Amino acid sequence: MSKKVLLLIGIILFFGGYSFAQSAFPSNVSSKISEIQIKNKLRKKGYDLDANIRRQVIDMDSLNFISSCDTVFFLETYDYQTGISYGLIWNKYKSIAYGYSNGNLFFNAHPIFDKHIIALVGMWDVEKIETNGEKSTIINPLSIFASRAMIKQKEIRVDCIAFDDFLSVSK
Repeated sequence: MSKKVLLLIGIILFFGGYSFAQSAFPSNVSSKISEIQIKNKLRKKGYDLDANIRRQVIDMDSLNFISSCDTVFFLETYDYQTGISYGLIWNKYKSIAYGYSNGNLFFNAHPIFDKHIIALVGMWDVEKIETNGEKSTIINPLSIFASRAMIKQKEIRVDCIAFDDFLSVSK
């Protein structure tokens, strides 16, 4: 074979592998979030509805904005009154708000999460989040799961917390 053909095959394999790695990245992040939530006893081992929903968002290629050097934040909750799961995934470039009900995934323009909660999670100010959650005056607050995934090349580091919604707390 000529050098040009070998070079072309090498380029195809390189970019094909790169493309596969990039498409597998959001899935790896989602798996790591579930792993850490179970490890930290924020969720029980077994069926993880939020992981299933994240997988569907990934399958729709809606997380293609996550790069190999990034910090990505996740907020997830389930509203027992409506039976709808809500989520928000964002980085410094883009955000995706979604809902899931009766097996249907839908995207909405307005996230259910309060801007104050989003800002605290974006700064990863765990102390303030936990302090505000303790002061909540909501009778049946939503349990919110927040995750931060720090991605550096192939390494993924995830931090997770859970807290009660504190929308009615004065800010």
